[in-house]
Amino acid sequence: MSAAKTYTYKEVAEANGHVIINDKVYDVSEFVNEHPGGDEIIIELFGRDVTQDFEDIGHSPDAIKTLAKLYKGDVDTTSEKVVFEQEQNTENAQPQPNFTKIAFLLVAVAVFLYYRSA
Repeated sequence: MSAAKTYTYKEVAEANGHVIINDKVYDVSEFVNEHPGGDEIIIELFGRDVTQDFEDIGHSPDAIKTLAKLYKGDVDTTSEKVVFEQEQNTENAQPQPNFTKIAFLLVAVAVFLYYRSA
């Protein structure tokens, strides 16, 4: 088994389908169509540190096992962070929770788990 690659924040931002969770880099591009919450949620977060988003949802043990299979390497936390356009526009704005997306995602996960257990 080869050593894990170390990515800069810029490399993750430029890669198609990579995200950061807890300073680890995952290629979720092949999982997009399988995501129970829909592909749009994952696609809009490509290239970003999604640790908070991932933890806020409360993923199942199966989701965490799937994530482990998508591991590509670690992020160099000393590298320069990338500021996305959306983050620049909202830097001084008050955070607004997106209840619709969260509710949709939770319902999708619940439906997925229900049918999977049947």
